Amino acid sequence: MNEYPRLIADAATEIAQAYASFGNLSSLYLGQRSAAIHLRLFPLLFEEAEALYRAVHPRAEGEERREDEESTEGKESALIALYRESDDRRSLFGARCRSIVESDPLWVTTQGKRHTTLPESISDPGYVAIEGAYAALVR
Repeated sequence: MNEYPRLIADAATEIAQAYASFGNLSSLYLGQRSAAIHLRLFPLLFEEAEALYRAVHPRAEGEERREDEESTEGKESALIALYRESDDRRSLFGARCRSIVESDPLWVTTQGKRHTTLPESISDPGYVAIEGAYAALVR
């Protein structure tokens, strides 16, 4: 059973869905989304969300670690340490999530000739999703 709250998966899902739209006006109104983009972004965004959650909500010292945690300890520990040592976790989480999206070649191709650097603006649904996810994960 998953020992982390469902909100980690929900946070990653919201961000991936926000960026899985095709980027044109008709897809906005018709709700068209790319399942392939969503499935490509979700695991990477889940990893980011989990690292932020674990950095903010450390385990109680007496709790035992699961076996699968020990096998993935190196990479995740570095990511968790990055969040723990950060002075501005919100900006770090936002920048890393945007970097994941911007580096996905399938997402870039769906943007056509538009500029593919993601804005930090409340008019961008992805930015709003990232900010909402951050707020939920640090509660």
